[in-house]
Amino acid sequence: MKAPSAVVGPGTEIQAPKSGIRPEVELAAIVGKRISNASRARAGASIFGYTVLNDVTAPADSREDAYDAYRRDRRTGEIRRTTLRGPLFRSKNHDTFCPMGPWVCTPDENSEWSDLRMTTRFRGRLVQDGSTSEYIFDSADIAAYVSRFLSLEPGDVVSCGSVGWTPEALGNLDPTEFVLPPTEGTLELEIEGVGSLVNPVVPKA
Repeated sequence: MKAPSAVVGPGTEIQAPKSGIRPEVELAAIVGKRISNASRARAGASIFGYTVLNDVTAPADSREDAYDAYRRDRRTGEIRRTTLRGPLFRSKNHDTFCPMGPWVCTPDENSEWSDLRMTTRFRGRLVQDGSTSEYIFDSADIAAYVSRFLSLEPGDVVSCGSVGWTPEALGNLDPTEFVLPPTEGTLELEIEGVGSLVNPVVPKA
């Protein structure tokens, strides 16, 4: 979930906390018709268009929000203390953490949405290089699922997730722990046939 107040447009500065941010290039579907408990076909037909969304995340927040819980082993009855990862809401909802744009492409503008190249570059260095073909669920699947418990209204945005982390950027890190180098620079996210979303990154005051 992204709060509306986190949404910014192309060219707006992304304010990065000292703990760092992880950019995530995502294909985002914009809902054009209200749907509730929709079938996959109806959900797909409700989509007005697509844009580029950067699901900016501060991984340190979810680590800091982790908590200990006690769980009983069903087989042995033994009680163990387990550390669970904290919720993702804070880590994804700082001001400026949801850049979108610059264009909305209607479904008829691409003959094939299931194999579009998706890239992220920071200061010219390739960080992500993937394709929508790597998605497990497409926008119609996701919109239909969400509509089972939450009605979607015109203007709501359903983002499809991020793929394609490059080995050179990650090294030995799990993608959930990756953050950009602690320096100012320009982020450029591009989805083939949809557009290029460019935002400067600056330290949060």
